[in-house]
Amino acid sequence: MAESKTAEGSIERRLQDLLAYPRESLGTELKGWLDLSKESDKANLAQAMIALANYGGGYIIIGFAEDGGKWIASEHRPENLDIYNQDIINGIVQAYAEPPFHCSVYHLKNPTNDLIYPIIVVPGEIKAPVRAKKDGPNREHVRQFAYYIRRPGPKSEPPQSAQEWDELIGRCVRAAKQDLLDDIRSILLGLGTSAQIPNPEEERSKKFALWIQDSRSRWEALVAQKLSAEQPSRYSHGIWTAAYSIEANIDPPALASFLDTLKKAQGYETGWPVWLILGGANTSPYPYNGLIECWLAEGRLGGPAHSDFWRASPSGMMFLLRGYQEDEDPSMAGKIFDLTIPVWRVGECLLHAERLAKMLGVNSAPIAFQISWSGLSNRLLKSWANPMRMMWGDYRARQDSFTANIRVPSDHISTHLPELVSSLTRGLYESFDFFVPPPKMVEEELSMMRGGKVS
Repeated sequence: MAESKTAEGSIERRLQDLLAYPRESLGTELKGWLDLSKESDKANLAQAMIALANYGGGYIIIGFAEDGGKWIASEHRPENLDIYNQDIINGIVQAYAEPPFHCSVYHLKNPTNDLIYPIIVVPGEIKAPVRAKKDGPNREHVRQFAYYIRRPGPKSEPPQSAQEWDELIGRCVRAAKQDLLDDIRSILLGLGTSAQIPNPEEERSKKFALWIQDSRSRWEALVAQKLSAEQPSRYSHGIWTAAYSIEANIDPPALASFLDTLKKAQGYETGWPVWLILGGANTSPYPYNGLIECWLAEGRLGGPAHSDFWRASPSGMMFLLRGYQEDEDPSMAGKIFDLTIPVWRVGECLLHAERLAKMLGVNSAPIAFQISWSGLSNRLLKSWANPMRMMWGDYRARQDSFTANIRVPSDHISTHLPELVSSLTRGLYESFDFFVPPPKMVEEELSMMRGGKVS
């Protein structure tokens, strides 16, 4: 975890340097404010991404224009940067690139003016040359079956010499060399090649992890664009997230039908249920890139525990992010962590998954869950939401975050709810100076929750 955070910080520092001193090179392309609702601008961006992928990776920085040999902030800056998100960018890759690849998208402040700019990180080490899958509008920017590379200028153009073709193919061969060596070792050891031993469970885990990562990135982009003036952010003291994936072959319903299903799957165990669906111009769910998305931060309540962000995929994946109920009171924000609220919230999430699976026609299939809490460091564990549940002593968190995972058959959730909630929360409580919940606490709190005693 520490290594991952260090690497992430190093990437962001590198990108901020590019923003502070913008310049084009073979590995960096600067573009103005592309309108990605227009197919011509999508094709323009696709050409750049394909060329950088074939070059060995690089960066595309949006929002700059060349003026007299210098790069300056481009005019006509959009009011928000919603359209420059990881889902849309990778949707363009899927539409135009063959084979496709996965780009990362960052929204970072330019240290020279504090304005946010999108940066697309195009991966390197492709194992096959990438070509355009289709023509751009009016056959501009990209042509079907054409390959693009970065050429001196710098420019994104098709290879124009035998040497440029050799360099492109050589990069792909070098990237694939390690995989080839691994397969040769496996054959010599009698294990077969990696391609001969598909691991469906590993693929499902990667897909679920990518879903969570993309959902977090989308939320971060929304916060940067729409809450940039809010200092400190309502989420600054910490958040918790819940995600699950129904591991079954689901025939994805149309989004309108899926929204009706989500309304029926919504629980009423608490006063502010998970995956809450409200009406209103600023609080209703909306279609977004083949998903259903909802952000309640612009609602009238506006506190951390009422600024939910959630996403739902018709294929059976869900994501939810919310601030802490304890932090609604400024005098307690970041200082305490409630004893019983996690039991209720985790229980709600598990029951929601069980209901949704049934409504999508899944009677029994594994469901993968991930629950995560952050902003824990230095908080004291207190019995706040249910003052009748007494506790003595000070239990303080020494770590900032905790994540729990579990995989359970969908038809086991209701009958094994206390055990599942205990499994997902045990490590969370232990992070508060080895705290162990009182016997029967989880079972009793879940019984109150299912009885409709609102919390």
